[in-house]
Order: sequence, then C-alpha cells, then structure tokens
Amino acid sequence: MHSAVRTTLAGLLLFGSFMAKADVSTGSGTLNLQVERLASEVTLSTDQQEDVRYGGITWGLHGKEIVLVQVEPRFVDLDYGFTTRYGFSHSLQLPAGTYAVTVVGLEPRQSYSIERLMHRAAFVNSKIRTVTIEAGKTTGIRVAPVIPDEDATKPFIPTFLASITAPDVSFEDTDKKQVPSAISLRGRSSIAWPDYRGAVKFVPR
Repeated sequence: MHSAVRTTLAGLLLFGSFMAKADVSTGSGTLNLQVERLASEVTLSTDQQEDVRYGGITWGLHGKEIVLVQVEPRFVDLDYGFTTRYGFSHSLQLPAGTYAVTVVGLEPRQSYSIERLMHRAAFVNSKIRTVTIEAGKTTGIRVAPVIPDEDATKPFIPTFLASITAPDVSFEDTDKKQVPSAISLRGRSSIAWPDYRGAVKFVPR
C-alpha cells in the first residue's frame, strides 16, 4: 500500500515537472521594450531639440524577429509595428519562445532621394541578439538612444545601446543586468540594404 502511494506521488511529481517545463515553451509571456530618453554628446539645434522631445523608436515584429527600425517604415515588412517615444515603454504579449533581434539601420548621410539614401546608407544587422519569452514572465529590452559626438556635422541618427534581461529579472538588478552594447552600428556582419533578402524587407508586388 505504501509502495503504491509512493509510486503515485512520484508519478504526480514527475507529471508536474513535465507540465512546468511545457509551460516555458507554451502559453504567452510579456515583452517590455523600455526606451530611454535620448542623450546627445553634441549641442542640438532648436529643430533637433524638438525631435528629441517628440521623437521615438519605431519597432515591431515579423514572425520570430523583433525589428528595430531607423529607416522609413514603408521599406520594412512588419506583422505589426509601433513607435515608442523617448522616455516611455511598451509591453506586448507574445507566444512563448525564442525571438531574434534585428536592426534595420541607417548611416548618417545625405542624399537627394530616399531611394538613393536607402541604397547607399541603409543596412541590416540581422538576428544579432536573442530574447527568451517564457510563459507568465516578463522579459525586458532596454534601448538607450545616444547621439555620438562624431555625428556633430551630419544628420544625426542615434546609436541604439541595448541590454536584455532574463525573464522576470529587473533592469535594476545590478548582479544580473547586461552591459548595454551598440546594436545599430554598421559592422562586418552587416548586410547592405540592396543585398539583403531577408523577411523584414518589404518587396512591392
């Protein structure tokens, strides 16, 4: 009798552990995108200060990619998108799973047409980070937009410094927080916009 009870309890505990593991990959969790106030290492003109007051970061999702956008949104194909103003945050319920972070970036150049600018200055940092969404938990992405001093004489485009928290870890947890890193700069792994063939590029039909 005691053996049967122990066997039943062991089975229930084992079943419970399987259920707990299943909950990590099923159901939904929360993604919280926190956009910091824009910081500038250069003196801004009056018009630029207005951009700082009313500007924000355009972002959205395409499948399992979280996409941050620095170009005209009409060139990007998103399942749904948002603009989160500087100094605000946005929370979104997502199916549990692993998501990649992609940035459609733009170098600070000038051009006589938006199409030529896209051809010369736009690029994609494809799937440069991963984010884990667990059922019933919140995962945070903090983005700090900074105008570096080398952009003083150019059309400024903020550099995105990003940090990602583990599920249910606060940004204020100094023992576990991630050091912010630049995700919107052009580098060796960046793909020039004309060469990019990924899913987030809008192709007119």
